[in-house]
Amino acid sequence: MKSAPAATAPLAKAIDYYLALRRQLGFRLQREGAHLIALATYAQRTGHVGALTVDLMVRWAQASAKASLRQQARRLEIARRFAQFWAGFAAATEVPCAGLLGSSASVRRAQIYSPKQIGELLQAAGQLPGPPVWRGLTFQTFLGLLACTGMRVSEALQLQRRDLEPGQSLLRLRHTKGGQSRQVILHASALAALQHYDQQRPAGRPESPFFSLRAQKPLSYGIVREVFGQLRQRLGWPMPGWRLHDLRHTFAVNCLVRWYQQGANVDQKILALSTYLGHARPQDTYWYLSAVPQLMALVQARWQDSQP
Repeated sequence: MKSAPAATAPLAKAIDYYLALRRQLGFRLQREGAHLIALATYAQRTGHVGALTVDLMVRWAQASAKASLRQQARRLEIARRFAQFWAGFAAATEVPCAGLLGSSASVRRAQIYSPKQIGELLQAAGQLPGPPVWRGLTFQTFLGLLACTGMRVSEALQLQRRDLEPGQSLLRLRHTKGGQSRQVILHASALAALQHYDQQRPAGRPESPFFSLRAQKPLSYGIVREVFGQLRQRLGWPMPGWRLHDLRHTFAVNCLVRWYQQGANVDQKILALSTYLGHARPQDTYWYLSAVPQLMALVQARWQDSQP
């Protein structure tokens, strides 16, 4: 790793060092990196010289006429994170107060699919015409995997053929969100569906994409989102409304609901669920308890039953 630039180094050079350091730790920073590079470009274009200031960061965050208030807050939050880092090298660096432009958080109620809706979605996907002849099966298997494991869309898109280990009934997820890797245990029916799909396509190398329509080329998120939109329209589901990511929400919520109904110790089980889903913090899994009315009602009912 190259040494840190001098405190008086140009902003672009400082940002380049910051991104390189964090990427070495496993962070991809594609969107954040693009924003910071845009900050450096903005500083140069507006003639800014000297230390990084709050005024510069705020002006940059608000410079785009198309950016919503939440997007402006997000841009400033990214710049603030860099400023906190760079202040350790350049003492004159100013760090904005947290929440200076408001909150960047987007609170959205989770949409939960019913078993009937998931069945309709998979059936419609399986009826998609080719080419290739396995196109319908590709999207049916892909969506089914999201529904039965709660995997992130990006994780499923990155799967390679070698990641399926039938003997152990699991999938290996490499370099997922936050640079972590983990294993996902599969139900026998999920394993059978993945093996069937893999057998319906031409043979490929172990490192070949698991989900693909063309040899050696993985499905892209854009194609999956486009096809999902077509399926949603065919099924008459409201737009905007259901999202691909809601399949992950549905999996997590169904696990929690089932445990509450069984009287299980949810505080213990939620730690395992957090690991299974690849959440960096258990708090991210506990979020479902407040985001889904059905779970809130179950939590309240259990609390009332526990009172003397």
